[in-house]
Amino acid sequence: MTDTVFQPKGLNPTAEQLAIQLARHRHVVVEANAGAAKTTTLALRLAQALARGAQLEHIQALTYTEAATTSLRLALERMGLPASVRKHLRIQTFDQFCAERLATVEAAGVTQYTTPEQLKPYVLQAIDHVLSNHDERHRDEFALEGTGEGSVEGLLASFARIKGTLQLVLEAADRTLTPALACELGHDYLTLRVFWAYEHIRRGGHPDRPAFRAPDDATYDLARLLLSEDVLIEGEHPAALGLHLVLLDEMHDTNRAMFTVLQQVLRQNPAAFIGFGDRDQVIHATAGADAGFMGELFDREIAPAQRLPLTSSYRFGPALAQHAGRLALKPYLSQSTHLTTVNVVRSEQAKEVHWHIAQSIRTREGLGAQSPASQTAILLRQPHQSVELENHLLDQGLDYRTAGFEPYLMRPEVLFVRGLMAHARGEFAAIEDEATRVRILQSLLLFSGSFVEAGTSDHEKQQQVERQAIQEVARQPGLAPHFIDNQVLRNAPSHIQNLIEAALDLISTNATDLLMERFTRVLAPQRLAARVMVRADDIDQVSANIRGLIQSAGTFDNVESFFRAMNAREVRHKAMRSQHCVLLSSIEAAKGLEFEHVILPGLNKAEFAVGGNTTDNRNLLYVAMTRARNRLTILYDGARPSKYLQDAGLI
Repeated sequence: MTDTVFQPKGLNPTAEQLAIQLARHRHVVVEANAGAAKTTTLALRLAQALARGAQLEHIQALTYTEAATTSLRLALERMGLPASVRKHLRIQTFDQFCAERLATVEAAGVTQYTTPEQLKPYVLQAIDHVLSNHDERHRDEFALEGTGEGSVEGLLASFARIKGTLQLVLEAADRTLTPALACELGHDYLTLRVFWAYEHIRRGGHPDRPAFRAPDDATYDLARLLLSEDVLIEGEHPAALGLHLVLLDEMHDTNRAMFTVLQQVLRQNPAAFIGFGDRDQVIHATAGADAGFMGELFDREIAPAQRLPLTSSYRFGPALAQHAGRLALKPYLSQSTHLTTVNVVRSEQAKEVHWHIAQSIRTREGLGAQSPASQTAILLRQPHQSVELENHLLDQGLDYRTAGFEPYLMRPEVLFVRGLMAHARGEFAAIEDEATRVRILQSLLLFSGSFVEAGTSDHEKQQQVERQAIQEVARQPGLAPHFIDNQVLRNAPSHIQNLIEAALDLISTNATDLLMERFTRVLAPQRLAARVMVRADDIDQVSANIRGLIQSAGTFDNVESFFRAMNAREVRHKAMRSQHCVLLSSIEAAKGLEFEHVILPGLNKAEFAVGGNTTDNRNLLYVAMTRARNRLTILYDGARPSKYLQDAGLI
């Protein structure tokens, strides 16, 4: 290899970037700040390897997301690498790489699923298998009732974490699953039972391949294979590729399954390694991500790494860089050519917060003259915080779309309450959209723990009859009163039926003050949610969404006008533009993105730091703040400011 220094087009590397570009240590970990051009610098290091004579087939670049692979290819193009070179570079997501490696040792025919909807039937099948197991010794641990339909999304998230951490493989492979072991592993017993049943279904009993895979399953399956003796039985090692250089972007998203694969790749190849990440962007939504894989775990389990800094942000100016650095307790510089305004607003009441946000949207604060409204993002810590804000935006005629959670009017628990109101008022037909009526009927059955009488014990036929009945009632809403009385309510367990009937009586008074004072106590949403969901977070969100919905009735004279307003708001929301409008998002869903103006409401004590002042919560705020380019607006209650505001020097 030569000492040729690659000269990128349109980029004058900083001293930090140049040090990374020319580094020759066998193992390098780049500790990068948010907005510090990680992908550009990784591309620079890759281009330098090619300039020194590295062969394309001996280089492997890995990322966590598909978007990051695209960004890396674009960065290489901007630097002037010819298309003929870029075309033959191996740039893959970790999961794509693992799927390709598995294909060399598996029989063909593994079905790939990409959405929760595709996986839902298998999760429900697993739940049914667990709940109907007559040999189960710890049945009293199962609070779940009915089909478990409301728990599917939460279970899939738990499955992702179980797989990412390899907990059951590394900590419980030869141990009998009991409630005590589940508690030790940090999961509830039912989740682990359903996980085992789901994995049995996914593997399909085939000796050479699973029946199907979901996102990140290839990484989990390859990691398990690499940890087993089967990998040594015959043929070439699936991780042996003759690689001389491995590059990893988004290293902060590495979990134990990914790290296990990385270990074997570096062990089976004479490869140098360079990884780029920001450990302060490790947040709980990522499946088992652990900052230790960038630090002490890498040094102990692979090799001591040379650590190089990448501290200068190109995304935002010095003011925001200073606050982000204080929050994360690390050096933070700015190479940005523009200033970033940090606006901290003290607002004592929610209506002041909503008014300020609406004004910011109308006046296009922080946006360039040609920038679309989608360059404004409102980032929320929890989905239930959107209820009153969405109502305000809808009433003000301001278009928005959501990411990371559904619009509040379409959340199952809100649809359930809307269905109760429609039934109590005799106005099911007032809900205009047929698809919404379908979802309301499904939610009524879900939370009431009820079913449609089908005259059959066959589960699939039962589900088919139920779907047909719901579709028929949705098409002819005049049938709804009979359906709700004679199917939903009559077939519900008696204790749930009593709760629902008490809630219907309260709605029938048509008094919003009584509704706000007594509805959640009468309906006991926490109790209803616990019957159909497994994860405590999901149960809490159901209760919080219903509380938020009922509290939003306070500006209406009666329940009837509140019910009609919800229907009108739904109509307005469906008429909104789906593109180029303001984004209302969870912080997790905004990770990896950037916006000209970021608005963070709710930076209050006991509201932002869910579960206490944890690393997760601090990292969530760090991620949220560092999405902004031109303007960051933070709104907080002066009587109860979040501790993080003081830590970041914002107040």
